[in-house]
Amino acid sequence: MKPGVLIAVNERQREEIFGPWALERLESFARVKYQSGEGNMDEAELVESIPGFEGLVTCWGSPRISEAVLDSAKELRIISHSAGSVRSYVHGGVFQRGIVVTNASSAIAVSVAETTIGLIISSLRHLMNHNEELKAGRRVGSLSPTHELTGRTVGIIGMGEVGKRVMGLLNAFHCKILVYDPHRTAEEIEGFGGSQVDLEDLMAQSEVVSLHAPNIPSNHHMITRNMLGMLMDDAVLVNTARGELIDEGALIEEALSGRIRVALDVFEAAAGDVGKRLGGAPNAILTPHIAGKSVEARRRQGDVVVEDLALFFSGKTPKNLVTLEMLDWMA
Repeated sequence: MKPGVLIAVNERQREEIFGPWALERLESFARVKYQSGEGNMDEAELVESIPGFEGLVTCWGSPRISEAVLDSAKELRIISHSAGSVRSYVHGGVFQRGIVVTNASSAIAVSVAETTIGLIISSLRHLMNHNEELKAGRRVGSLSPTHELTGRTVGIIGMGEVGKRVMGLLNAFHCKILVYDPHRTAEEIEGFGGSQVDLEDLMAQSEVVSLHAPNIPSNHHMITRNMLGMLMDDAVLVNTARGELIDEGALIEEALSGRIRVALDVFEAAAGDVGKRLGGAPNAILTPHIAGKSVEARRRQGDVVVEDLALFFSGKTPKNLVTLEMLDWMA
């Protein structure tokens, strides 16, 4: 008999994430029940729906896997989160019951890494400034000196799925890559073409700094006012991770001074409020948390989930495992 898999993902998300091929493959090895409706399932609905299912697929907005859910999920063996961070959905009790957990961070990382490189190049070459000048009817040959990415010293803060992919892309530009990640060894970092440094040295020596650290309590405002002051003049700081990693008030002041260039896809305050404060800053590029959002990334998320479920139910190890220990440091 095929194992039962409950897809606790609303219809809109399911259409974005799971292509026909992925669903056809899933149904080839599992008995699948799909959540109906455009809204997210709440805890009570999950408690009622989960009995009899060995697999559960969640996404953004799915209910937390509470003790009540676990008590109702006697047959549950695997939870596959079709998005990135699982910190809001699972907890130690899930692992203590022997339930396997996977996520789709690797699928999203491709899109975030590409966006990161795009923001770096746009900042170094002042592409958005020239775009705005021409649209305003002004023809300016050069607003200020521009730089190539090739050969730059780039600091990577956090060598998770995204950080590693950004490093891989930077290697093609022959960059010197400095990495700060207390959870990685020097050997791991060197294996991806980087050099291990402490955070202060990274901030002081990098011409470009890119943040890819998780939003965990120990990382709150890890980039302080003093850290921002260590950046060299005309350095580029890119954040496609989480706004809470930086003292946002200090960052805005530094950007408004014109001393550094910033490219932000994430914010601690409301994005619109930050946009208003930096509206007149030619050295700031702002995007509304879209780094990981692409048609390809969404479909890849579904493919990753189905692949891991297929591996698990065939007695093999899923590729995107999340362990209890990882909850302390992952996104």
